[in-house]
Amino acid sequence: MVGDQGEQRSAPVLLGEALVQDGLLTREQLDRATRIQSYLEQPKRLGELVVELGYATKQDIAKTLSKHGASMRLGDILLEQGLIDEDGLDQALEYHRKNKVRLGQAMIQLGLLTERILLQNLARQAGIPFIEPVYPMIETALLKGVSPEYLDRHKFVPFSRGEDGTVTVVVSDLDDEEREAAISELFPETYALALGPADAIDRAIEDHRRFRQSEPARDEILAEEEAEDSVVQLVDHLIVAAIEERASDVHVEPMSNVIRVRYRIDGALVYKTDLPKDLLARLLSRIKILADCNIAEHQHHQGGRIFYQYQGREYDLRVSFYVTVHGQCAVLRILNKQTGLVDLVELGMDTAMLERFRYEVLDVPTGVVLITGPTGSGKTTTLYSSLSYSNSIDMKIITAEDPVEYMIDGIIQCSIHDKIGRTYESTLREIVRQDPDVVVLGEIRDQISAETAIQAALTGHKVYSTFHTEDTIGGLLRLIDMDIETFLISSTVISVLAQRLLRRICEHCAAPHTPNPSELERLGLSIADVHDFDFKKGRGCNMCNHTGYHGRIGAFELLILNEEVKEAILQKKPSHIIRQTCTDSTGLISIREDGIAKVVRGHTTFEEVLRQTPRTFNMRPLRQILAMTQQDGFGR
Repeated sequence: MVGDQGEQRSAPVLLGEALVQDGLLTREQLDRATRIQSYLEQPKRLGELVVELGYATKQDIAKTLSKHGASMRLGDILLEQGLIDEDGLDQALEYHRKNKVRLGQAMIQLGLLTERILLQNLARQAGIPFIEPVYPMIETALLKGVSPEYLDRHKFVPFSRGEDGTVTVVVSDLDDEEREAAISELFPETYALALGPADAIDRAIEDHRRFRQSEPARDEILAEEEAEDSVVQLVDHLIVAAIEERASDVHVEPMSNVIRVRYRIDGALVYKTDLPKDLLARLLSRIKILADCNIAEHQHHQGGRIFYQYQGREYDLRVSFYVTVHGQCAVLRILNKQTGLVDLVELGMDTAMLERFRYEVLDVPTGVVLITGPTGSGKTTTLYSSLSYSNSIDMKIITAEDPVEYMIDGIIQCSIHDKIGRTYESTLREIVRQDPDVVVLGEIRDQISAETAIQAALTGHKVYSTFHTEDTIGGLLRLIDMDIETFLISSTVISVLAQRLLRRICEHCAAPHTPNPSELERLGLSIADVHDFDFKKGRGCNMCNHTGYHGRIGAFELLILNEEVKEAILQKKPSHIIRQTCTDSTGLISIREDGIAKVVRGHTTFEEVLRQTPRTFNMRPLRQILAMTQQDGFGR
């Protein structure tokens, strides 16, 4: 592998020099940052410190590392990304010197990095694609007449042929002259190298061997195949792999020299692979055909829909094409129409909160219940779990949704369809004439829908809806901002539930972990606070896409309005006063406090809590938080 660090370590100022060169830092700012860095008791990366000082953004750092990677040392790049620490790099350098192996190999053998992460950085440093080859993604015409033994002996796999005839070949090592000679013999015309994991290359070669053995006439078939047939297989593989890996979105993004493919898994974008840029036109045309879009349109944004069958299940893919400076990018949102409902117990509420939510919110016959949070925070899942709990033979539940995402027997569900005149406003007018016990408004989006919810509650109905606000107090303030009278809010709203989704630590690669002091400081905790607890973090494995996380768990903030809170609303007190009143009089636990309790109990990490939860001022002591949250309601 490339990227040897050399015998001597240099001070990590290369990034700073690159930032100055790009005009993102002044020389004075760099000098001050490096001076502060030298005084810190707890070491900090230069990039992290520059961001904290407000001199540059995280995006600036990432762009500079990408732009200047070829002129920077591998160890410095990994340090600045936080992938290794100073001790780990020193350990790897010592191992590199003693055992005469490359620095990258030393890091892998010491367990400091996975091969996948290393190769991604080496590819970025060399300015070439990182491709994880899978047999269905390979342009199989390139394998015609090529024996698996030849590929296995030299450890490479041809991937695709560009419009100019250049063949992209995937290898796991850029410094093997014998391999390059073998590739030149096979493809005497122009070829380009891409980096990929050795195990993925081995699997692709083995699949090629099995296919040849099962179908001896494959060579004749390959001779007749068109390039588009390989693109059909490629698109199918991207969709199927996304479904199997529980992805909610597939991102196909053209960069300056490659196509980047990422999946959103458990709410976070996971980088999967690069593809040669020459494939972009054919790849997008195939997706547009499936989505019934105009394949000749390249100047305007488009949207479409794909119904995809896989293993007996139907998936609804919402497709969006967006015009960029490097060409059109595509995002495919995957909706599983047969996803099962999540039981209340499985949401992640602690025992005390779950009991209060059941008996003081769900079992109350009238009033408005709001479930709030940003897009992707799990509001709809919690809403449907609540409806499933309330669904009984003597209860009529009717909904107005845009669109219906889960089908529940026994509930009257209506999907909004603006094109045929079935608008949200007209549906809301008719819904109360259907003699419901429970009314569900998919989302409160404006004053009209807010007033409908309030009026339905005033006439004795139970009303559920979702709201896009940061926390529970924000939900109340948003209603006031919509010019809903405060006396109506205080007399109808019985509860607001705010939530976020935190990624769970992967059980397959969880390992003991010492919390980062800077993370603790940002959360208002000290090392003494957490000294008596054991923490875990995922190292990254194949089961979790090398992220260290698998699945998600909810963090909640449940506000049940009492007389003190209603009085504060009536008087239109400031938000911090209302929050303090809620905390003091209702025992309100903030989303961040609930998240911290889940970290201590081993479900997630402080890093996730910082990334996903809104800041809490005047946070309670850790042991008080643990006492108030008790044991998790989902039995862990």
